[in-house]
Amino acid sequence: MMQRFFHAIVFTTLLASIPSAAFTQTPSSKASSIVHSAAYPNRVKVVSATYRIGIQVSGSPLSGIRITVPENRPGKFRIGQVTIADRTGQLVPANHSFNGKEVTIAFAQPVIAGTMIEINLNSVRTSDLLGRTWLFPIYGRSIGLNQEIPLGTARIQTYQ
Repeated sequence: MMQRFFHAIVFTTLLASIPSAAFTQTPSSKASSIVHSAAYPNRVKVVSATYRIGIQVSGSPLSGIRITVPENRPGKFRIGQVTIADRTGQLVPANHSFNGKEVTIAFAQPVIAGTMIEINLNSVRTSDLLGRTWLFPIYGRSIGLNQEIPLGTARIQTYQ
């Protein structure tokens, strides 16, 4: 009886370790990606919130980024200023524009692989006072490529 119990435990442990071993052996991603996103403060009634989006640059250097404002936005969605900083807090020189539908960022110098950047959308204001989950699709441009590469979707939640 005890031997059956022991074999069942060993078999279950082996079975459970197979998927985790498969995940640990996959090569790390060579594409840039979003690592975090949040609103500070995350209250709707705040006059001037900052939406922060962290991006880990991997593979090819990034020459630019495009952030699409969600289609389900209320009548007015405003962004005051856009700042980009690296992990140490040093500002990354870039030109940016906001046309009401998307934020376009063009870096003065390409951002090299291994760099973590934080994009701050400052003084964000909306015309409604509803708590929402905002989904911002984000695309990157790499040197030598004519197409944009999807980096992921930043999820930013606000509360009433």
